[in-house]
Amino acid sequence: MVSDVTDGPGERRRRLAPEERRAGIVAAAAAAFDQESFDRVAVADVARAAGTSEALVYHYFPSKADLYAGAVGARLGHLGDAAEAAVAALGRDASARDQVRAVVLAHLDHVAKYPAAWAGGLDGVGAEPPGGVAIREAARQRRLDLLAELLLPDPRPERHYALAGHVAQVDGLSRDWVRRGRPEEERASIVTVALGALQGALGDWGR
Repeated sequence: MVSDVTDGPGERRRRLAPEERRAGIVAAAAAAFDQESFDRVAVADVARAAGTSEALVYHYFPSKADLYAGAVGARLGHLGDAAEAAVAALGRDASARDQVRAVVLAHLDHVAKYPAAWAGGLDGVGAEPPGGVAIREAARQRRLDLLAELLLPDPRPERHYALAGHVAQVDGLSRDWVRRGRPEEERASIVTVALGALQGALGDWGR
């Protein structure tokens, strides 16, 4: 719900519902952290970009670290949703290889859109707070769970390590891709290397 409130003659500001105001703050914070490391972003600047006060930002997020965690969670939540949507778009009859390929491509789309935030988080630039690290680990686990669902069940530890190695490799390749300027013509090479290595580790896609 949004309503207009008069502050004074000729002045109007929008009053947002709490969930809308919080979402606006998260969006402004995410945009700021996309460009700068944790220690270089000022809460006052986030408040200004969100069209609100610094005090209200702290009402929703008790600390700058909490604000950062909210921003990182939003970005990585969108990545997880995009990967799942990409798999669903292929249909139930798609091969496991094609489904994994869709996950890798969704990941690269995210990296291409938010290169500084992605590389900064992996490199630990700006002393990322523990909350952000925990959210990245949760997002990593979500990727692992999705990949495991795409393959036939296999309780052997080799399966776990193959998928964990794949996720780590894709992260490493993505970081290098960012450092090289994200050349579009190299995207296919990353996919080929990642899928080839995973297939070698698995021995068989299973379906």
